[in-house]
Amino acid sequence: MMIIDRLVRSEAPTEQFSDWDQFWVQSGELVRRKIRLTYGGGNVGLQGAVASIVYTNGGIVRGFIPGYIAAQQVYGPTYGAEYTVSSNYYKHFEMNHVVEAFIVLPGGIDTMEGLFTLISWASEGLHSKPIGLLNIDGYFNNLIKFLDNAVRQNFMASSQKKLFISSFFIDELLDKLAFAKTFPGPGASYDEFVNPGALGLELHL
Repeated sequence: MMIIDRLVRSEAPTEQFSDWDQFWVQSGELVRRKIRLTYGGGNVGLQGAVASIVYTNGGIVRGFIPGYIAAQQVYGPTYGAEYTVSSNYYKHFEMNHVVEAFIVLPGGIDTMEGLFTLISWASEGLHSKPIGLLNIDGYFNNLIKFLDNAVRQNFMASSQKKLFISSFFIDELLDKLAFAKTFPGPGASYDEFVNPGALGLELHL
């Protein structure tokens, strides 16, 4: 089985996480699973750190980045092959055509834009690819509470809340994404699935 993932841009400073050392260990899991990485380009933030790990360990990496940002080198050079697009919208659009699942790392406005774009497109039936939040140090806890409250107050359908998966650990998140890709739909339960590691996941991230 092949699952293609990417990292939505993350510009969060690495030193803010109390378990930053553990993040580096978890990133090694991507290398162990022979990740081919598709990400938002550049070399900054958590996505830049992950791209560096994959690239320097012989993995295949490609980055999609708006041309005006690439020209200014705002986020530094891209690891691996670089593909320029006209805007962030088309970055998401093009990446959506070459991936099978998404991983979102902690980050700022660009990260939130990417996450909600993916959730919106999924709710409108524009893609059916699993979306995973790597909830490092509980970074997304308040966002998840916000979305829970939106559901309670009927501003958001409960089905939209189910369009993403979260985990504190990359190995568990990768297994959950593999499960969601293999067994799509509301009828299957990851928690009831025996030995999800046996799915033999290979990823484009």
